Amino acid sequence: MSKNQIYQRLSVLKRSRAIIGSGLLLSATFASFTANSQTLTLEQAVEQVSQYQASQQFWETQNRINQSNIQQSKLFKNPELSVEQTGFNSKDDKELAIGISQPLDIFGERKANQKLANIAQDKTELNQKIYQAKLQLVVKYLWSQLAIAELEKSIIKEQLRVSEDNLNAIQKRFSAGSLAEVDVNRARLSHAENMRLYRQADLQWQVVAHQLSNLWGVADKTISVNLTAQKLWPSAVHQQVQNYLANNYMEKYRIIQVKESEMTVNVLKAKARPNPTVNAGVNQVRTANTESENQFVVGVSVPLHIFDRQQYGLQIAKAKQELLARQQDFYLKQNALQIGTLLTELQGLNVQFKEVDQTQIPLAVQVQSKTLQGFTAGKFALTDVQQATLQLQDVRLRKIQLLKDAWQKALEAESMSLGIAPSEVMSKDALAVINQNLWQDIQAMPVIGGGN
Repeated sequence: MSKNQIYQRLSVLKRSRAIIGSGLLLSATFASFTANSQTLTLEQAVEQVSQYQASQQFWETQNRINQSNIQQSKLFKNPELSVEQTGFNSKDDKELAIGISQPLDIFGERKANQKLANIAQDKTELNQKIYQAKLQLVVKYLWSQLAIAELEKSIIKEQLRVSEDNLNAIQKRFSAGSLAEVDVNRARLSHAENMRLYRQADLQWQVVAHQLSNLWGVADKTISVNLTAQKLWPSAVHQQVQNYLANNYMEKYRIIQVKESEMTVNVLKAKARPNPTVNAGVNQVRTANTESENQFVVGVSVPLHIFDRQQYGLQIAKAKQELLARQQDFYLKQNALQIGTLLTELQGLNVQFKEVDQTQIPLAVQVQSKTLQGFTAGKFALTDVQQATLQLQDVRLRKIQLLKDAWQKALEAESMSLGIAPSEVMSKDALAVINQNLWQDIQAMPVIGGGN
């Protein structure tokens, strides 16, 4: 062997050791993160987020508004005081009229407003339950993403170890003179790519940890789920969907909307009828000779609803009411079909997951290990090792992808069983958007009933 060839082999060996050292450093870093991380269950995450979000006092504010609306709807319309006088010169006859007018509520407008205010209170109570269900789904989504990111990181770490073993074996064959330098460089390139993938997975894990912890107002990248893939599989989704369908929040919400629409129609009908106004007062007439005469006056005025009888407002309210009834029937049927499809897909994914986890991965690990041993002994070619390593990596990543797809389908099914669009809860800023919409809803809450 020439001197140049020896130097080349030494140079390759040094670079290989540097890469292997980097891999060991990454392994040590991973172990450090694992040791310092805090194991977090889904229930703990939901509890922390619920406590933090409660500090916003959404529901206390809405309840105060609802209670004020209930009291406001009980109030009668204000009476009207009128004072009129004619004759201001001392030589003129003078007439002073003092009267009070009180609108009456014969047709039940005040009572209808009270019922409308009570329905608003029921609506807020149900909205609070729906909000809590949304919050749980938002947390569950990010929690599952964190758990999957951990698993993916651990799988890529294991693949990095396989790559390191391959590089060591190739380096030994190269030192023995049975491989070319280009083969070592290819192995180094493959190992470097695995290192990059590990760093990428580690970054993704930290980002999701931040996103989850941000929900309770901190930025914590030390939290960890620490579950195996088998325990992480969303096996309880069927029962959860059945529970949500039994509670059926959105169906209850539509029922409240129908009642609210009915009460709105009743209020408009009461306004459309001519409620009379009672007038009572005293007329005092004083002549220039200082003689005076008092007369007690009582009267009734009735508005003539000739033009505006709330007829078009009633048409609008009734049209909305009919649409709600049609929407209710359509929604129940379509939603049940879509949930059934998602659960069927989830069942199929579970079969594939078990096949990959219990059969393909053990077989791929065995093939890769035996191939590497045979390569070290000179029985297999380098391409055999590369192919076995790629197969192992593919089947491991396939397991992670099946887990991601399963959680996607599970959360979609749970969301739809609550009547919630999956996109509402499956994004990194989902809770911020939900809170923003809630703030806007609070600002748009109307004043119900009251005086004129």
